[in-house]
Amino acid sequence: MRKFLFLAIAALALVTVGSAGARSASQRAHLFVGFSKSPGAAQRALVTQLGGTVRFSFPQVKALAIDLSSEKVGTLARQAGVTYVEQDPERVPLGLDTEQLTPSLSNGLYGLVTTNAVDAQSAGYTGAGVKACVADTGLDTTHPDIASNFAGGYNVFDGTNDVDVFDLGVETTETHATHVSGTLLGVDNSVGILGVAPNASLYEARVLGTQPDGSVSGSTSQVMAGVQWLADQGCKVINMSLGGGSRSRTEENLYKQVTAGGTLIVVAAGNESAHKLSFPAGYGVVLSVGAVDVNNAHASFSNTGHGLDLSAPGVDVLSSVPAGQGRNSSVTVGSTTYSALGMEFAGTTSASGIAGTIVDCGLAVSASDCPASVSGNIALIQRGSVTFAQKVESAMAAGATGAVIYNNVAGNFNGTLGSATTSGGDPWIPAVSVSDTDGAALKTQVGSSTTLVNAPSSWDTYSGTSMATPHVAGVAALVLGKNPALSPTQVESILESTATDLGRSGYDSTFGYGLVNATAALAATP
Repeated sequence: MRKFLFLAIAALALVTVGSAGARSASQRAHLFVGFSKSPGAAQRALVTQLGGTVRFSFPQVKALAIDLSSEKVGTLARQAGVTYVEQDPERVPLGLDTEQLTPSLSNGLYGLVTTNAVDAQSAGYTGAGVKACVADTGLDTTHPDIASNFAGGYNVFDGTNDVDVFDLGVETTETHATHVSGTLLGVDNSVGILGVAPNASLYEARVLGTQPDGSVSGSTSQVMAGVQWLADQGCKVINMSLGGGSRSRTEENLYKQVTAGGTLIVVAAGNESAHKLSFPAGYGVVLSVGAVDVNNAHASFSNTGHGLDLSAPGVDVLSSVPAGQGRNSSVTVGSTTYSALGMEFAGTTSASGIAGTIVDCGLAVSASDCPASVSGNIALIQRGSVTFAQKVESAMAAGATGAVIYNNVAGNFNGTLGSATTSGGDPWIPAVSVSDTDGAALKTQVGSSTTLVNAPSSWDTYSGTSMATPHVAGVAALVLGKNPALSPTQVESILESTATDLGRSGYDSTFGYGLVNATAALAATP
């Protein structure tokens, strides 16, 4: 499970047109080739004659996506009717069983409160009749927060309509689209979470897939093919919580066409703490979104820069994930239960958890930091000095059956143990993180009986601009539900002009026009 800042991250190493010197002459590159007219049989034949293959056709922007040996790029570029050849950049994803959680400032649904989405829903605006769509990874189509709103999908990797992660066997790696979709339009029912536009219809294009090394990515042409399919289904707003580092004129031109056709595209700004936006967020034709936390403070990971349009909640956002891939985590001492976050790769417990005495292991740099009494009990560990993995291994070496790591700065954190097993190949014990204040409280309870829960769940907390983006796409769906005749430009103008100003007065490159505001946007919608 990938729970922390894993969307809209920097692009992977990309093939660069015309710079094949460091590569084998037989290296085949993913490319776009632009023509002076819409490509047909002659243009396809030209690619074939040069030993290339056509992957996708984009007649709307007079271009083909092709694979071609790098040594033939120059020859292709010199052919009559060819206007340009460019790279086809890689894009990557930019992180409750019995009752439905009520949104509040104290839980992972705080975004529905700070953006006033709950007030808009109370006034009757739920996105009904709007096709709010997602271009992303595979999806848990049977998830209780997704199933009744799911209308159809398209898998660009095999050309079928099957995007279900369990059908495809990728439920452990492709959790992202389910999380994004839950925030966008999670169903208002008796379980789980609630989305911004809970009555909107979901069409989903799987444009990011699991690669042989376990990473998740897709080429720009694959993303484009999915976006075009979504637009062809009549989607009024498309959420793209993905990105990479390179610009593509072919991609930008297609999104101009899609927008002109009546579809608003909402894109994550990126998570590199950079002073420029990721692509496609960097194109002026899309609506780009940065992240803030529960206090409306800028998220340190969120990209900034000229062209950033809006901000939305993107820190510790609770939403849906494929069944069993999330974690329901807590630490209970006496009658007090402390909210926790399961650490990536940590061992799991049953819903009732594991019991033991809580024992202070300090920083747990080594096993000797833990007293002998930790054997068979739960280690309380402070963050800092060494990796989380080393801390938990130290506790395990001392005999601990569970670990609680508390933060050394304000708030909680999403942590990872780095791999599926310890350095010695053993499975990890259950390990969770808690905030600094909860850690201080737990430290006063050392020696008390404690229950640690890290149980599999269908919901989890992620952070990233990927989590912020569906908040904005959801509010756009609410606006379109009130007035379906609005153009993408009109919707964007409404969202920007009614946003809650943050930071410097007026527009700034850290927050854009401010925090998206559902009630103000609806009040301004004719």
